[in-house]
Amino acid sequence: MPQELSIYLLVVILAGALSLFLCLFALLKVKDAPGAKPYIIVTLLSSIFTFSYAFELSSTSLEQILFWLRVEYLALPFIPVFLLLMCIEYIGHSIKKVWKYALFIIPFITIFMHYTNDSHHLYYKSMGLRGDSPFPIIKLVGGPWFYVHSLFLFLCVMISIIILLRQLKNSSFRFRMQISMMVAGLLIPIIANYYYINGLSSYGIDLGPVSMSITFIFHGAALLTFQMFNVAPIARETVFESMKDGVIVLNQQGLIVDYNHGMRKVIPLLDEHTIGKTITSVLNGNHHLREIIYLKQDSDFTCSINGDMVHYHIGFSPVFNKSNLPIGQIITFADVTERVLMLEKLKQLASLDGLTQY
Repeated sequence: MPQELSIYLLVVILAGALSLFLCLFALLKVKDAPGAKPYIIVTLLSSIFTFSYAFELSSTSLEQILFWLRVEYLALPFIPVFLLLMCIEYIGHSIKKVWKYALFIIPFITIFMHYTNDSHHLYYKSMGLRGDSPFPIIKLVGGPWFYVHSLFLFLCVMISIIILLRQLKNSSFRFRMQISMMVAGLLIPIIANYYYINGLSSYGIDLGPVSMSITFIFHGAALLTFQMFNVAPIARETVFESMKDGVIVLNQQGLIVDYNHGMRKVIPLLDEHTIGKTITSVLNGNHHLREIIYLKQDSDFTCSINGDMVHYHIGFSPVFNKSNLPIGQIITFADVTERVLMLEKLKQLASLDGLTQY
């Protein structure tokens, strides 16, 4: 086996292993979060496609190459659909089932066209081994439906990018970084596909498997560093910095996802470094508040802020995904100081004698 092929084959195998790792990680850690299920599916499909392409590269005959090419096309047509669904769910939106099912029409037709290509040549006009490569590489000439599939892939990715970019304006720095990494990852397959379709890759090697794994490196970095699929994309819509009440958002593991400025009055230790930490670790010195949050029961709480006693009513609101599964909770600290002081004053007045004022 030529050294150049061995190196690229190793890269492809590592790319497939990376996609599989990210699939398993998301399945174990964030499977109920917005966008996580399409992410799990798309990384699994990517690993199937990539490992199949590794077998294709190591094949020694056209018949073997065509067999593994058919295996690849059991996964490849669905990847752009699940990328799009991932981005839609990530921003907290959903689409009607009829439209969701409609997205799968072209992928299923693509599979049908690919498997019956010998009868009509609408997907590939011709298939044969390249004569200019030092190892067996298939040369494919696309037919009409091949370009329909390529256009569909391009549109799915571009719509995904537009959906994400529209969230940048009103997002905090943390989410802007998160979205930017996702967009950067989605641009890579477009560039790789351009090189492949226009015959600019070395010996016509398909750059798609490796490019998609690089995409998931960006998404994985967002997943691991910025908690990409936690409750924040949904909860952020209800958490405004201008709110008088303090609000803190926890994900399904009890990790801090977000908070507003009013919350820092209650917990001064909150800063960008506490995102991703457990709420109990941040409240290590405040045993009373730790117990309230641990019990998850609405309760009253009093603390001293700048020398003044401030009274709060703590409320807990669960956050559910579209399957009605809990994915986190919003904890609100409503300032009820004025009400408490008024009640105390009323009690004091009620205890006074009308004549003596004692």
